[in-house]
Amino acid sequence: MPAANFIIGGDMRTCVFVDGENFRHSIVELFSQFRKEDYLPKSADWAGFFDWIVKEVHEDGERIRTYWYVVESLDFFPYRFPDPTKYTETDPERVKQELETLCTVLSYHQPYKDKIAKLPENGLLDYATQTVNDLKRRQDVMQERFNGWIAKQNGISLRHKAIEFRRAGAITYRLFDNSLGKEKAVDVKLATDMVTLKDIYDLAIIVTGDQDYVPAAKVVKDFGKRIVNVAFMTRSGSLLPGGARNLNQVTDWSFCIPFNDLAEHLHIAQLPLEERD
Repeated sequence: MPAANFIIGGDMRTCVFVDGENFRHSIVELFSQFRKEDYLPKSADWAGFFDWIVKEVHEDGERIRTYWYVVESLDFFPYRFPDPTKYTETDPERVKQELETLCTVLSYHQPYKDKIAKLPENGLLDYATQTVNDLKRRQDVMQERFNGWIAKQNGISLRHKAIEFRRAGAITYRLFDNSLGKEKAVDVKLATDMVTLKDIYDLAIIVTGDQDYVPAAKVVKDFGKRIVNVAFMTRSGSLLPGGARNLNQVTDWSFCIPFNDLAEHLHIAQLPLEERD
């Protein structure tokens, strides 16, 4: 892809700002062979990848630092359950109250609600207790997985120069259906840092597909900085959906990374032709 035609002499001090979850989602969307459980490609040369982006955008670009934004914690939903261990046959009124509370919480999920409605009263306690214990185990598994993500982030920072993970906010994890919600606060942190760190760079490169960064991009430009958005191309050569077209219109340049180039830099093996979509 052609580099941006900025007519500016000398080194172009550059910072790369990465919307972590958006970037990760792009990798999952583009490469069906990539295992989401791995979190990020294991063999990627991240410093080399970001240095390559900088040079492609501007031949005199010098990467000062990559700021990679990720969530700080998981926000589980439901956030709490009544404790089944508190049930005692010697306190039937307490059992009734706790069971009603527990069934109310489980009824937030329609399949559980339907099941509860069909159970006889004397079968509710066993079902509710087993279900809660299963959900708590699910929570423990996801928390351990999230801790693994943090360990991998720390490993990347240690092994690759000038890459810093910045954590903010939380992402919702629905225990009922094992689904992640929308992250909170990460986009605000990235946008704020783009403005507050403006004195250390001449050029900001954003790796994101989120149009929420349009206001921050405009502010950065008002300070006389250059700003470029990175987008990804599919195997067929089209722009990956969610490429933030409004953001591309605001930035000075949009650098589109071809599918094969991304696969090469992230060290993701190509699928044989017969296995491709």
